[in-house]
Amino acid sequence: KIMELQDDLLYRLANCEGSLLDDPEIIDVLNITKKTSAEVSEKLKNAGEAEARIKIACEEYRPVATRGSIIYFLIAEMSAVNPMYQTSLAQFV
Repeated sequence: KIMELQDDLLYRLANCEGSLLDDPEIIDVLNITKKTSAEVSEKLKNAGEAEARIKIACEEYRPVATRGSIIYFLIAEMSAVNPMYQTSLAQFV
């Protein structure tokens, strides 16, 4: 949407005759562009904050995932020690 507004603004600026301040359409496009830009900036800020919270939450689970994968692969490799220790993923869970 911002690209459309920029293109529209550039077209109007290129085809404007006389003073730019006397053309109400250019002023309207500038105001709409400014408003849209502020909205997009706010949404980007919120998205950045949400991404940071998600990364923090993911990192809280990383030690659990590491320990779980170590336990699974240790149990899966126990069959190399003795075939009696053969297990499937369903038995592990």
